[in-house]
Amino acid sequence: MSLEKYKTKKGIRFVLAVVFIFVIALIIVGRATFGGAVQDYDLHYSEGSLSLFIMQSAMVFVYSTVFTLLCAIPLGFVLLEADSCSQK
Repeated sequence: MSLEKYKTKKGIRFVLAVVFIFVIALIIVGRATFGGAVQDYDLHYSEGSLSLFIMQSAMVFVYSTVFTLLCAIPLGFVLLEADSCSQK
């Protein structure tokens, strides 16, 4: 796919929707991951080590990226589809 599709109005909407989904996934997964460590292990942020935060942050980033890619597939079909009138 060429980069010209992303310069159109539909392409900009697609990019903004993907960024919005990534931010929402980042918030939800981050809250579940870091909040789960606090609740399950009774471990407060001041007691956690640097390696704990690095590993959990990496996990949050990976899961948020996967969720975003899974949601971007149907968005791409809806927002980046070619106009049916211009193909005729």
